[in-house]
Amino acid sequence: MQDKIILGLLLDGDKSSYDLKKSMESSTGFFYNSSQGSIQPALKKLVQHGHVRVTEERRGARIKMTYSITEEGEQAFLRWAGEPIALEKPRDPALVKMFFFNYVEGARKRELVAAYLREIEQVEAMLNMFRQRNQELLGNNEALRKDPKVKSRLDTLEFGSSYYAFLKEWYGKYLNRIEEELEP
Repeated sequence: MQDKIILGLLLDGDKSSYDLKKSMESSTGFFYNSSQGSIQPALKKLVQHGHVRVTEERRGARIKMTYSITEEGEQAFLRWAGEPIALEKPRDPALVKMFFFNYVEGARKRELVAAYLREIEQVEAMLNMFRQRNQELLGNNEALRKDPKVKSRLDTLEFGSSYYAFLKEWYGKYLNRIEEELEP
């Protein structure tokens, strides 16, 4: 999946690996984990397969490597993007822990869920900030609002906001149940 994200981001324009990492952090990083350590091998593989080309530019003692998508890479990306969407099982470490919470003491369980809920609230606040910033940037510009790229990215932002709102509500109720169980 990492390679597909890279190809999609390179469709927006040439980028260094650092630029790719920053782009991922503020976009796909909310629903797909990427690290600099996984970006480099994916780029190497994409270059080897002819999907990405790299240009080197010397800047003093440093060499800046810029990546761009090739026509073959664009075709591969568009083929993948047009394939049916496969439903996958969630891989959520919180659910795995919750499955075994019968082995965790009640007060500790409360601490863990409360801490997780705070993390959810932080991400939700960040996504709400992004939504507000996008509203301000788009304003009443209907042409921009109807742009397919803008729409698809706003749709993923809306999904993320709804997802974290659901998590906040669900874990809030779960925390209440844990607290009720702890009452004498």
